[in-house]
Amino acid sequence: MEYSKTKRKDGVRIPTKHVKRKLMTFLPLSAVCVAVAILLIYVDAIQIIANYRTHLTYGSEIHELLSLEAHGIHVSAYLFNVTNGDAFLSGEDDKMKVEEIGPFTYKELRSNLDIEFDEEARVVRYSPLAKPVFMPDESIAHPRDVVVTMPNIAMLAMSSMTSKEPYFTQLAFKLLLNHLKTKSLVNQTAEEFLWGYDEPLIKLGNTILPGWISFEKLGLMDRLYDTKTEYRLEVAMDQFEKFHILKMNGVQGLKVWDFEDPTKRSKCNSFADAYEGIMYPNEMKPGTSLKIFRNVLCRFLPLDYQGKLTLETGVDALQYKVSKTTYDINNETECLCGRGMCISGVSDLSPCYYSLPLALSNAHFLYGDSKLFERVEGLSPNEEQHGSNFLIEPRIGIALKSEFSVQVNVVVNKVDFNKEVERFSEFVVPICYFKMVQPELLEANKYNLNLMYVIGPAIVLSLQIFLVLLGLLILAYCVYLLLPHFVRSSGQGIIFQTSKDNKSPATKLPLLGSR
Repeated sequence: MEYSKTKRKDGVRIPTKHVKRKLMTFLPLSAVCVAVAILLIYVDAIQIIANYRTHLTYGSEIHELLSLEAHGIHVSAYLFNVTNGDAFLSGEDDKMKVEEIGPFTYKELRSNLDIEFDEEARVVRYSPLAKPVFMPDESIAHPRDVVVTMPNIAMLAMSSMTSKEPYFTQLAFKLLLNHLKTKSLVNQTAEEFLWGYDEPLIKLGNTILPGWISFEKLGLMDRLYDTKTEYRLEVAMDQFEKFHILKMNGVQGLKVWDFEDPTKRSKCNSFADAYEGIMYPNEMKPGTSLKIFRNVLCRFLPLDYQGKLTLETGVDALQYKVSKTTYDINNETECLCGRGMCISGVSDLSPCYYSLPLALSNAHFLYGDSKLFERVEGLSPNEEQHGSNFLIEPRIGIALKSEFSVQVNVVVNKVDFNKEVERFSEFVVPICYFKMVQPELLEANKYNLNLMYVIGPAIVLSLQIFLVLLGLLILAYCVYLLLPHFVRSSGQGIIFQTSKDNKSPATKLPLLGSR
């Protein structure tokens, strides 16, 4: 055996240039692998990718979705059928008895017209349009096949309005009602109540006062989906304000509730924290203030934060519910009392519906004042059935679940000039309620959520483990390269020789020399 001669410095071998080159390559690579693995702990790569994919700008994925006709919420109508009409009108029964008939369910086909991106102002403008389509599978029957007895909305509403007029006006209206033989309770099909029936009072109003009443038939859903009433929304584009409503028809609040009067502006009539409920901002914080706006409601529905949930699928959700004080009289709702109707438990709709004394409330007067139940029998408010529930995925603002109910009522003032209407005096008359339910998420949305909460984290964790192991492996290789150069010896290394016939190595015990 022969010994190799190497240069020495303080007894330590100096690495060759080849080894140095390897060390200069692999040591930084090892550090980078470990550093990236550590960085992935503190930097949410999934959120960064999600923010990029869900940004709202011209040509983005969300822009394409906004441009398409989408399957919107399901609206289920429940009518309050009067079961003791004759006994109530005659005075035999003190209370009007009702039974709930429904659901008659429609799905909204939602489209957004004239989408405009204003990159300079960082806003998007569009005009929402919803078309209802009947869903027989989610209904008790077709509404044309169901006959109900319900209060005559036009007669009660107009009589209530006339009650504040001078005597001779009341007398003239009474004579008109007698001439038209108008009844306070009418039998019609559910379809006629929902989509319009021939009411002489409405036709007369449309003929004589076309500027006041612009329709010939009165239907509950027909008014909700009035395509003649156009409005244009302006919403924010930025990730952390995405879809926040900034203006409607160029105004930052509700004109019908006097927002344009600077002395009357408040949270009650401004678009602060307002959303349509379709999408929400990215990276929402728990407890973020929210309120829902739909133009047909003629007001905002403030939401109360309930807490953070983790669903069975592993998806996080922020839970909200419509505030129990939504229809109370308080500082948050003071702007809604500006037209003279201020009743605890209901909200004035008259500014949005031709000044007719209509009112909005929770279904079955849920959380309402006990006075609302004094004249009616058959209502059974139940929070589980008539309440609300909103689940919002906080990372990209997807609406996972949206469910709430609203009820339409006629508020009748004291009417003493007509016996046909007198039995309804000073009575908030329940007409029907609508339950709004978001349909099941699209498969594409489910897949994206699965990527974010299941597949994505698994990939990131696997990548972290791989990078750490790779970094340690490279580091171990570097140590292997350096280790022989730190072994103190006489400067002689062992040379293994093979025999000339290459059959077996001619090895001998190494001679361990000393300096």
